[in-house]
Amino acid sequence: MTDERLIESFNAMWNNYPYMVRLIRNNRVVLAVNKASAAAGLETGVLCSAVGVKEAHAGCLSNLALEEEIGKHQLTPDGARLKFWIPVEGRSDVFVHFSVPSAEFSAPASE
Repeated sequence: MTDERLIESFNAMWNNYPYMVRLIRNNRVVLAVNKASAAAGLETGVLCSAVGVKEAHAGCLSNLALEEEIGKHQLTPDGARLKFWIPVEGRSDVFVHFSVPSAEFSAPASE
């Protein structure tokens, strides 16, 4: 799958997701961001590790997710967010990265 097609697929799947999501190459360059990420000022073409504070990237599981070809997740040290790294099927060099507030998992579902 070409990067252009991959980005189109990413946008179709993630653009309306309410939290920030990024499509990232294994060299850490951001290929695409969803609408929530763009609204927060995140951009493509930058290193994901250059965004935010350095400590926020501690424990990154992207390499492990790509190596094992299976999604990985972990809580942030303060327990406030659950972070995900999901490899893209058929691509050993690209993953989807996002996090959600951990409170979302203990709150009743809204309709």
